[in-house]
Amino acid sequence: MDERITELETKLAFQESAIQGMSDEMATQQKLIESLLIEIEQLKKDVRAGQPSPMMKLSEEPPPPHY
Repeated sequence: MDERITELETKLAFQESAIQGMSDEMATQQKLIESLLIEIEQLKKDVRAGQPSPMMKLSEEPPPPHY
């Protein structure tokens, strides 16, 4: 009987550890998602305002194709 209790306690401890690890990872992912959503909103505002790309200076952008 003691063996079964020890085994169940061991499994419970492992499960609690796994759940805590997943919870921590979910919190990290949620922070990243929130950060990315803020960046997306800023990019949308920049596009709507006609701001140049933050990736490349206007002088470095290739000219549009000519038809």
